[in-house]
Amino acid sequence: MSTTEPAPRYIWFDLEFTDLDPEKAHLLQVAVLATDVHLQLLQPADKGLNLLLRLKDGATISEWVEQNLPDLLAECRSEHALDAHTAETHITSYLDRLVGPAPDDIKERPVMAGNSVHNDWRLACMHYPALIGRLHYRLLDVSTLKQQWQGWLGQPEFDKEDASLIKEYLPFETSDLEGKPHDAYYDILASIAELNYYRRHLCKTITPSE
Repeated sequence: MSTTEPAPRYIWFDLEFTDLDPEKAHLLQVAVLATDVHLQLLQPADKGLNLLLRLKDGATISEWVEQNLPDLLAECRSEHALDAHTAETHITSYLDRLVGPAPDDIKERPVMAGNSVHNDWRLACMHYPALIGRLHYRLLDVSTLKQQWQGWLGQPEFDKEDASLIKEYLPFETSDLEGKPHDAYYDILASIAELNYYRRHLCKTITPSE
């Protein structure tokens, strides 16, 4: 790899939504956090974004979401939830502050990252095309390493419900580790910790190219 190629910046991104069918899904929550290639926050005191999105009356909601995310649904029906335009403005302002405007060269743009992030990318294409237009064409999917960790090496899955494990492998200090799986902000912190876990245990030796 050329030594002049810019190191990627990662835009960790996670969505919670009402239905696995993207044509029926309504967004409930969006979380965004920016790190460098070493998984360090681009701004030390940065807390990222954790936005609740207003749920419209009559929205299609899957049985699983109804049963497992009742608190989130209630919050998305409250006055605290944001409309789509306001949420997009928050995301745009966050990216402006952390990574600046999108370079003309797509290879210099930050990479969307997360677990099974292709699902989030697909929904973002539908709901936040301006965001997609600011990002690299590649994705960093932690699930790829998960598959190798479990399938190739036969190792147990990283337990994202174990907050102490996440704190151990999260490569920066945070006071925001609240919630549980299927909370978008908790999930991006868990994904960063999980990638760091694989870096330590799966990738035993990294030799820089000369």
